[in-house]
Amino acid sequence: MRDKLEDLVEHFFGDPSVQRLVTSSASCNPLRICYPKEVNVSRFIAWLLDPSEGHGLGDQAIRSLLVRAWYESKDAKVPLPTRRFLAPSSVLTQGFSASLVTTEVALDGRSLDVLVIDDAGRNYIAIENKFGAQQSSAQLSHYRKHLEKLFPDFTGVHIFLDSRIASPDDPAWISIGYDWLSEFLMEAEERESIAPHVREALAQFRSVIEDEPKDAMIKSAYGRLVTDVACKHPDILGLMQDWSVSSSKGMRARDLAHLMQGRSTLEGRAMLRLFQLYWSRTRVWDDCIRQVQFGPFVSKLQGRFGDLLVLPKIVRSGFSLERWESLIDRQELDKWFPPAGVTVTQTGESFRVVTFINLSNVRAEKKDALRKVAAKAKFSDGRSGSLDHEQSFVRLRVRKDLTLERAVDESLSEMAKLDERLATVH
Repeated sequence: MRDKLEDLVEHFFGDPSVQRLVTSSASCNPLRICYPKEVNVSRFIAWLLDPSEGHGLGDQAIRSLLVRAWYESKDAKVPLPTRRFLAPSSVLTQGFSASLVTTEVALDGRSLDVLVIDDAGRNYIAIENKFGAQQSSAQLSHYRKHLEKLFPDFTGVHIFLDSRIASPDDPAWISIGYDWLSEFLMEAEERESIAPHVREALAQFRSVIEDEPKDAMIKSAYGRLVTDVACKHPDILGLMQDWSVSSSKGMRARDLAHLMQGRSTLEGRAMLRLFQLYWSRTRVWDDCIRQVQFGPFVSKLQGRFGDLLVLPKIVRSGFSLERWESLIDRQELDKWFPPAGVTVTQTGESFRVVTFINLSNVRAEKKDALRKVAAKAKFSDGRSGSLDHEQSFVRLRVRKDLTLERAVDESLSEMAKLDERLATVH
């Protein structure tokens, strides 16, 4: 580093954006304190999938999950009968209201997170949920083989639900990211049939799995702070990244004790103060660390769009434009979502770019026009232009396995297309 470490740390602590991030990110959400524990997240997912529970969604979560599994199954080794079962035309014309759902399923010494069994349809859905944890050796193949023995004449769907969209070790499993869960919850919150207390629970859970403060989507105040800090302090965040990779929560006390031993020097004291700050707001600094790698996207998009909104989440960054706020119902200012944009997810060295339209908070008189834009965009990309009447989150285009350069170009191109299409609406 060109500057002395202690000077870099002092400038970091003195940055108003850093100070605002620290003060604005104190947690007051009880669910955020209880979560994230993988077993609790799995139980919530099981509750969401269970048609007999009191959420008022029936079997809609099951249908939504299976349709997403079909879209994401291209790289999985799925038997032809299973692939036919997963086809949207099949899923959306079947009923799953008699399905039984359970968690922590014992399979010869190991526990599968969630299992959905539909005896009437002779099928099951196995879900291994990873909320930041890694796969164990041969874990997925172990589950699949035992389930196939238990239900030899059933159609089995094996879903690897991973917050970081890692590739499953067993190619028979279909990898689905938490973006499915977030999108489904977002749509469920808007359904008129959902009771207010259920809607609040769904919103709180979504905020937890997305790991974003309440104002992250409100003119992206949080996103702007994170982006500002990431752009100004890459060296400091590089130091924090070492802790993010190697310092689990259970080992932080040991690491703190080690750093305390070096506080006799200026550099040692600077590192100790920096580690204490990292410890106090780990999730915030991890957001900043991730945003450093999205710097090329921010730079290129800001060069084209002066009103760019940056929306960082737990495993991806989203981009939208302030000019599209005119489509939003101003009575919903305390919880609005951007009506359109792109999200970028990095997995290893590759990127995925998703173009979306979100009708959740769009003004009533603009929704039909925006639906037509969404249907036309899907059709032009070679997909069915039909939309579910209650569907609020629409994925217009998905591009996977992109290099950084291609992902940046794709994001810029898609934002330009959206700007042209929405110009006729807002």
